[in-house]
Amino acid sequence: MTGYELFRKRIAPVLFLGMVGLIAYDAWKKDPHAGITGTVVIELGEAEPRVRELEAELVVRGESISTFRRVARPGTLIGDCRFQARMPAPDGELRIVIDLGDARRRLSRAIHVEDGATVRIDLASALALPAR
Repeated sequence: MTGYELFRKRIAPVLFLGMVGLIAYDAWKKDPHAGITGTVVIELGEAEPRVRELEAELVVRGESISTFRRVARPGTLIGDCRFQARMPAPDGELRIVIDLGDARRRLSRAIHVEDGATVRIDLASALALPAR
């Protein structure tokens, strides 16, 4: 048997099975759920009719993880401001920019997300009209 035949018939199949085993082991050892998934709901309260646009950026460990943007069509309400968040850590910061038509507000809220939970961010008091 020549060296090539020995490699092709004996060594190559063993190397192939070894590589398949290594890939399977790596897939088994990895965390099947790398990250935390939750739902973030931004509540606007009585300010909802005045909100024309909302943009939220989720920042975890100084890195932007995701953004959410919703724009109200002319003459309609902005609607439900809800999005799925997949985070590498449970704690983060939600940076929110809200266009009220006559003014823009920049807000920041710390959030903590448990896996599968819904986190409500209440902005009603921050967007309330000043008392006259």
